[in-house]
Amino acid sequence: MKSLLRPALVAIGGLTLVACGGAAVVEGPADADLADRPPYGPGVEVGETYDYVLYVHCGVEWARVDGVWWRTMPIDDGNANPPAGWGNPYDAGELLVLDDVTAVYRGGPDVAVEFARTDIVEAPDACE
Repeated sequence: MKSLLRPALVAIGGLTLVACGGAAVVEGPADADLADRPPYGPGVEVGETYDYVLYVHCGVEWARVDGVWWRTMPIDDGNANPPAGWGNPYDAGELLVLDDVTAVYRGGPDVAVEFARTDIVEAPDACE
């Protein structure tokens, strides 16, 4: 199953996890995103796995990796929310950079989402 996640456009706070019915709810973006460091900012290494906080409130479609936006086929619950079991508005997981154009996010319940690199540097429009 392929999918991308929506961009995190929050510019405050660090990563906070809260227990919620057995699932971790992420309260904000990762510090590395705010500081424009890998895996969000430039400098990712192929073959490396990174902790990754994905914005999924509007479903899964976009991920910022290596300073640009990567995309997957959108997935959601039919109501512009992430699939059941995922954190919302953020999901905490891991990102494996397979090569210069492909990365896989693992988060939510037993889901691996493959993202493909784009040339987009500005944040895509997020849902309202």
